[in-house]
Amino acid sequence: MAGLGLAAVPESASTAGEPIRDLGKPASNVVAYGTACRYERCPEEACPMARRLDEVVVIPNIAAGLELTDGAPSWRHCPAWLTFFFQLGQRVAAAHEEGTKTCAVVIPPVRSFAALFSATGAVVGVATTARAIPDIDTHFSSLASLKPGTPLVVKMGEKIYAARFSGATERSGASYIKIEYKGMIQFLPKQECHRAQVGSGGKRSLPKSVRPSRGGSIRVVEALLGDEAGEFLSVPTVDAVLVGHVTLLTQELESVQIRPEGEPAAAAPLGALLRPSRFLPDGGIPRSLLVSDRVSEFELPVADTPHVAVFDGARAFSRYRSQLGESSWIAILDRCSATFSEGVDVANQEFAVRRGTAAYLGGLEVPAGAELQAFERAR
Repeated sequence: MAGLGLAAVPESASTAGEPIRDLGKPASNVVAYGTACRYERCPEEACPMARRLDEVVVIPNIAAGLELTDGAPSWRHCPAWLTFFFQLGQRVAAAHEEGTKTCAVVIPPVRSFAALFSATGAVVGVATTARAIPDIDTHFSSLASLKPGTPLVVKMGEKIYAARFSGATERSGASYIKIEYKGMIQFLPKQECHRAQVGSGGKRSLPKSVRPSRGGSIRVVEALLGDEAGEFLSVPTVDAVLVGHVTLLTQELESVQIRPEGEPAAAAPLGALLRPSRFLPDGGIPRSLLVSDRVSEFELPVADTPHVAVFDGARAFSRYRSQLGESSWIAILDRCSATFSEGVDVANQEFAVRRGTAAYLGGLEVPAGAELQAFERAR
């Protein structure tokens, strides 16, 4: 497995807005998304289909304040190579929050850590752009349709509690969710139903502001996400699904430590941001799901639709995209893989029925040697 320094890559990146089989043609002065392109050294009018750059989704550049190490004694700023994938995940997630489903296909010269950082960026992107309160009617209907006994996490004041769904009812003309907690039934009014979420978790206090006495994962999250840290650490959801070779992805996930710039005492595994359920302690609040590309099917642990599905390899992309059809997609294709051609064919099929361009990804600097095809998916 390659280290964070990665192997040497070609000196020029090539991207194009044509089907992915044509991406090998050099086009070093073009950044393209779907069929619309922006010539970096030409006026915008040269491509009338391109959206203006002020329509690009703007999100916090959290990667700029991130330091990491893969076991070496020295720490380094997040390299441009990994920053690209982190920001790609953030932007695709932010666009999805605004109602746009994206398909982004990347062919990097080295696949190591690409999918992992894309998924982590997606989780962070949701945390920093998602609306704090869901649509009340939709969320209430989702909860009311649950089977009795379904695990819930309920936020009450500055704490969260593990509970179970006990049904929906009306009292004096008002709608309520019935919640069982420690043998007692509580009634949660419809207008407050956003405080309940499907999932498992233990009783704990919610983090507030950054405090020097806090250490480990919580302190890292607080320093990087600021005001969003409380919701991030307390509400179980699946913002991103990462599909691939679980053993390989696990090795990568466990090998990377992160810390906020300027806080040498605060360090945590990359999983503190990605937060896949299988790597969290009992009662830990997940934000993502790691799925093997060898399983026939899987079930999401919460009721939410993931904002982004990241596919590490052609096998994952071709076999599992249909199960995650309501999500936006990021696919990492490895040229050295025996299934690379299959992934290219799938990308071309999706490209042929695209809805439009993905110019909201404009401004991303594609790494040297990497190729990017991105477009708005047909619904």
